[in-house]
Amino acid sequence: MEHIAVVAPAAPESNRIVVRLLRHYCGTRDHTGEETALSRLVALGESLRIPPAGSVALRSVFQLAEAVLERRLVAGRCCSRTLNHDERAIIRLFDARASTAPGEDLHAMSHGLGHALSWAVFSARWLCCGIFECPPTVPSPCR
Repeated sequence: MEHIAVVAPAAPESNRIVVRLLRHYCGTRDHTGEETALSRLVALGESLRIPPAGSVALRSVFQLAEAVLERRLVAGRCCSRTLNHDERAIIRLFDARASTAPGEDLHAMSHGLGHALSWAVFSARWLCCGIFECPPTVPSPCR
């Protein structure tokens, strides 16, 4: 039996915002041009108190996740309170608590899409000003 997660009022606000933007991204990805899709995502992000750079960073996370998976992300319906597998996976990426930036030692830094995705998640968390906690060793751009 499959476990179904629910986006309920008890869920952290950051999870609800990420799922809402992911659903918007998936819904507009195939139906609008790149510039229109991005401007609409940024506008939605701003209505949710996400600065434009944060929305752009989240979009990069979604696109890199698709590249790593070698398939498009699938999101639930906009009004659904249940989360599908892809939505839960994206939330898990953001829930991972990093104490520092990925690959702080530049000589030991790995390469490839997986590492690029790690950096994109780190950057999105940092640029989303306040919906995610920044690691104590990394100053937030909003402080």
